Amino acid sequence: QPLQILLSNRNTTIEHIFQLTQASIDIYKYLASNYSKKILDYNEKLSNLIDTKFILVKEYETCLVSIEKPKTSQLIDIDDENKEIHQRFTIFATIGDICRENQIDIDHQNLLYSEDFVASIETQLICFSSISPIRFTLINGNLPITVIIVNMEDQQSIKFYCSLTITVKRLSFIACQLFGLNRNYYRLMQVDCLLDDEEVSLDDIDSTMSQFQFQLISTASKNSSVRYGDQTVVLPCSNETLAATIIKETLQKLHVPQENCHIYELMALADDRTAIESDMSIDDAYELFPARPTTIPFELIKNTE
Repeated sequence: QPLQILLSNRNTTIEHIFQLTQASIDIYKYLASNYSKKILDYNEKLSNLIDTKFILVKEYETCLVSIEKPKTSQLIDIDDENKEIHQRFTIFATIGDICRENQIDIDHQNLLYSEDFVASIETQLICFSSISPIRFTLINGNLPITVIIVNMEDQQSIKFYCSLTITVKRLSFIACQLFGLNRNYYRLMQVDCLLDDEEVSLDDIDSTMSQFQFQLISTASKNSSVRYGDQTVVLPCSNETLAATIIKETLQKLHVPQENCHIYELMALADDRTAIESDMSIDDAYELFPARPTTIPFELIKNTE
């Protein structure tokens, strides 16, 4: 439930507002702007902000963002004295939130990632949060090619921009990164044709096109369905996949910190609930299911001992 705090004036600090929430400092560490999802400095005064709505944020729900501003990018005036901007956002902030916070006009400038693609403004930072800081470069205009990829498992789609020189292998990597998928189990298709040669570039496919659409399909022979509380995560796997990997990938999907992976245990939901040791493989667990299902049901439990 949203908490309303009445203040006598706007000359108070973010730290004071955080204290007034009476939030546990063992759980919550920051306040973020509801407007841009940027983490606010405790010394910042409310009078300097346009926002009066804030979000309580946990430590693992944040990420560092770095924006390099080349000398050629002079359409806007952000931190002109410095070539690089360093900020902290929530992992659920979008590219659009970063642009909004830094007053970047997306009709004229964009944020380039990894020197080869521009993600759509709807893309959340959690897609990049495995690397810190998340580094962007401010560029004038945009890259010339639009790529749309549809995940055939759930019909969700992503869009990003790149150049004709990009390869199928790189496109597949980007797609799995933005969808939060394990690239070992996914391949790209175009008009029902599997793209076998991953070194082929968009230029090789059709040098006259400015927009490409692909489908991302799973090549996994088995899936693990992992229930945790009231949530269920479905993960592709192979016979050799270890229970430890299933636990790790489930926690990633649920945005749960992985520092304490060892306190979680996987239970096979066979006729009898059976604990699966972390070094056991999917093939080992499969022996517990005489019906040989293609989707293997598990439950993830947190040991409190």
